[in-house]
Amino acid sequence: MTGGMKIRIEAEVYPTESSEKVIQAAKNLFPTINFYLEDRGGVQIVVGEGAGLESLENLKNMFRNRRIRAAARSILRQSNLNGRMVFHMNKQAAYARQASFTEPFTESPLPPIKVEVEADDIDKLIEWLTE
Repeated sequence: MTGGMKIRIEAEVYPTESSEKVIQAAKNLFPTINFYLEDRGGVQIVVGEGAGLESLENLKNMFRNRRIRAAARSILRQSNLNGRMVFHMNKQAAYARQASFTEPFTESPLPPIKVEVEADDIDKLIEWLTE
């Protein structure tokens, strides 16, 4: 399962936000990943990439500690797109060290943290994340 697992995290930084706080929010969810700022046509994006289960270990613990494993399993299964899953985490909740799923641009005026995961067996990965 872990051999081909890659993770990419992106979060747009709105002009009203501090890039340091957006990086901290992402690090609160994924502490083993190094994040950097990328400029895309005047828009700042926090980007991080990782590989292996250790990149997702903290998120797994957050699901367990908040007792949202069943809900997480359902959301992650819906995000499975042929060997790739894409889901969004609430940036404000992440800054407060909470794992909270969101839809892009619906529940919050701030853009979410976008998480893309590619793996050889996404179903097995989802089971591991939510066990």
